[in-house]
Amino acid sequence: MSRATLPNFIIVGVSRAGTTTMFNALSGHPQICSSSSKETRYFQPIRYGESLSPLSDYEAYFRRCGGRPVTMECTPDYFYGGAATAAAIKEVCDPRVTIILREPFSRLISFFRFMQVRLQVPAQMTLTDYVRRCAAIPDAEINRRANNTFTGLWGGQYARHLPAWLDAFPGRCDLFTFDQLSSDPEGLLAEQCRRLGISAEGATPIIDAENTSASYRSPTAQRAAAAAAKRSRSLFRRYPALYSGSRRVYERINQRDDTPAVVPAYLRREISAIYRPWNELLAQQLRDAGFANLPTWLDDDDPTRHDVSPWLT
Repeated sequence: MSRATLPNFIIVGVSRAGTTTMFNALSGHPQICSSSSKETRYFQPIRYGESLSPLSDYEAYFRRCGGRPVTMECTPDYFYGGAATAAAIKEVCDPRVTIILREPFSRLISFFRFMQVRLQVPAQMTLTDYVRRCAAIPDAEINRRANNTFTGLWGGQYARHLPAWLDAFPGRCDLFTFDQLSSDPEGLLAEQCRRLGISAEGATPIIDAENTSASYRSPTAQRAAAAAAKRSRSLFRRYPALYSGSRRVYERINQRDDTPAVVPAYLRREISAIYRPWNELLAQQLRDAGFANLPTWLDDDDPTRHDVSPWLT
């Protein structure tokens, strides 16, 4: 298998910022071949200080690719792997990379809810308890697999991680925001296609957000559904209508409507104080890199005011 069959486009971050929605939309483009599984996670072990599996394991995700100008995968956890992960990706396939940033407070809430839906966080745990657990993990231990559930707070400190990607992929690191994806998805997709050198026509229209954080009546049924979806992932990628139909039926049966919980004022102040210096540093990093149109939440002294759509992907 030649190097050309490996991805030349990877969505590397960030989690809970619309990466699934973007991947699914681009997967329908006739000039793009997507990996058989959205998240190959091939380079993820680097973040945890582990060795990569044989390259043939990675190549297997792209066996059906060939003859199209763009080969794509999407593993949003890569963003948190820093310079070592960026360097490994550059060495193996040297792709164009995309990062989607989301206002960190709403991303934190979404990550917390997602961990609850996946039954990795107790249903009775409050956001306050979760933030306390996140804050208690030392920086030296944050990249242990066992601590991944409690990286929601750290994961929004984008300035820790962004420079590694800007340095490794100068001129080929595309930055978008969740706000853009929510307000003008067609425009964002068209711009991404332009940067990939392909036609703006062909991406599947985005109707609703994927990978949402709704809760469910039966944890047992949720576990079974998640396992079944994982086994059928490649089938659903080939037949998205089958996936959408199956998902709608399942959600009618097991999904429970949620009312977003009110975040206490003291917790808002605490989270805002944590994120403020990181947002200020991020704004400077983006300006230094030549990005002129910064998201509004980077210019606000209280980013927690921007917690719209906290349950979306």
